[in-house]
Amino acid sequence: MLHKIIVKTFLSLNLFTKLMIMFLLISILPIFLIQFTSYKISTSTIEKQTKELIMANLQQSSNSVEGFFRAYDNIILDIYTDSSYIDNLKYINVWDTKNYYTAKHKIEEKLENIVYVYSEILGIAIVGINGDATFYDTVTLSGEESFCFDVNNFRTNAMFKDSLNVKHAIYSSTIHKSDRSYGSKNYFYIAHQLTDFNNYKNGPVGSIILCIDENALRDVYSAGMDYNSNLTFLVNQKGDIISFPIAAYVGLNIFEGYRNDSTVNATKNFFQNNNFMNSKQLEVHISSINDGVFSLINVQNLTYALKDVQNISKIIILIGLVFGVVCILISMSFAAGTNKSVKKIIHAMRKADQGDYDVQISLEGKDEFARIAQHFNVMIIRIKESNQQEKEALVRKKNAEIRSLEAQINPHFLYNTLDAINWVAIEREEFHISKMLINLATILRYSIHRCNEIVTLQEELEYLKKYIYLQQERFCYSFQYVIHIDDALLDSKIHKLLIQPLIENTIVHGFPGNTGHDEIDIVIQRQYDTYIQIQVKDNGKGMSQELVDLFNNYDYRMDTIETSIGVRNVITRLKLYYGSNSCFHVDLCEQGTIVTLMIPYEI
Repeated sequence: MLHKIIVKTFLSLNLFTKLMIMFLLISILPIFLIQFTSYKISTSTIEKQTKELIMANLQQSSNSVEGFFRAYDNIILDIYTDSSYIDNLKYINVWDTKNYYTAKHKIEEKLENIVYVYSEILGIAIVGINGDATFYDTVTLSGEESFCFDVNNFRTNAMFKDSLNVKHAIYSSTIHKSDRSYGSKNYFYIAHQLTDFNNYKNGPVGSIILCIDENALRDVYSAGMDYNSNLTFLVNQKGDIISFPIAAYVGLNIFEGYRNDSTVNATKNFFQNNNFMNSKQLEVHISSINDGVFSLINVQNLTYALKDVQNISKIIILIGLVFGVVCILISMSFAAGTNKSVKKIIHAMRKADQGDYDVQISLEGKDEFARIAQHFNVMIIRIKESNQQEKEALVRKKNAEIRSLEAQINPHFLYNTLDAINWVAIEREEFHISKMLINLATILRYSIHRCNEIVTLQEELEYLKKYIYLQQERFCYSFQYVIHIDDALLDSKIHKLLIQPLIENTIVHGFPGNTGHDEIDIVIQRQYDTYIQIQVKDNGKGMSQELVDLFNNYDYRMDTIETSIGVRNVITRLKLYYGSNSCFHVDLCEQGTIVTLMIPYEI
């Protein structure tokens, strides 16, 4: 309701006031438009470039993390393919007291060699099928005492049991452990079953378990990371944080309280709930690691990244204000000149409205208002001439109406005369002549009465049959005709007398042909569901190519109906009745001519 009042009030103001209001709005609007556009462009550019950089870094970090885990897969593969582990593990699994400790010692030596090469391995253990473990711990530097493993409870260890049931490596969540002697560490386990290739049908003979320092994993992806702008961390499929640049967050779950959320939404909620990065504009990117076992997540702080854009926006606003003041001054000068020109035009229009067609507008310059004045002056002269022509046209119209009323006498006289002749023929038993007279009277009534009337195809064809009958009588049945039409089209609509001129043209100008047996085929059928196609085919002598081109390119607007007969009359009425929804075309064939009409299908 309020906006209607504002519009109504604005429309009631004079032009000068309207122009000033619009110019003021136009002067202020660019300031906000420029500021908004610049801010959006700058923001979009910075976001795009930042995202591209983040995605590139994330991909590089993903490749590094993949490589980190691949190294341990290779260690497991080396152990898996080293038959000495299997051979020594056999003594441990069967509790061969003679070789038991010797076998453990041999395995321990090989494990010690591995951990010296890979310093990030806190411990590595080979566990037999019955839970007997041989290990080496780099924290305790011992195969007897372990920081990483609970060596007395391997038999009940869930991860050990799970590794015996699957063919692939399994990973634990990150564990935090503090020890008075060895300090605090975050670590996670990688476990893989161990199988004797020579007796693989007997199932696994044990398991390999690696204890990995989480700090080593963190160093792989967090180099050069700015915690204020973006941060990367690793989670498993359950959402447990495996590695985080800040140790305090390791082991937490990003889905805590948001189990039904996506990883992206859960990450945003996790950061906001923990007041990390302190921003509501967070962009989250995720990269899958080890076929979805882990996800490397990057969180970008858009607020921090776009802080410099605000300073740019303030500068743009100041520049816009300066230009706005200049625009207002120019607008006031322009509005005053425009208002003066408009007043002159309105004054002249008012005088013309009162009947003064001698009024003229005089404006200097070549702007739009001067052109309006020139067109107004020309229009006034034409209106004056048109009024004179209209008076003359009214006189001509009255004379035409009188002639039309007089012309109505002739058809009635003709109908009555034909009727009288018909009765004379009947009295003298000239029934052939009577039939011809009845058909002729029917044709005259059909063609003269409401000649522009719309009829059904059935009515048009009945008229056409009577017309052809008279022509056959006239020419001693020197030609035959056939009508092909689907009964479903008989009730469709058509303007009267569109087909008869084509038949007449064929009989008068096309026959006799060269075959000795003249024929006319009238084919009426549906086309494209929305059109009716009417074809008049004959085997006559045809027509010249020049005449075909004339009909196919005939412009009824360059001729008048009064001077157009036959085919031209059909073309003209087609365009007047149906416009662009109709089509007329003439084709020459080996014998004769094909004339095609296309009109809309109407019921």
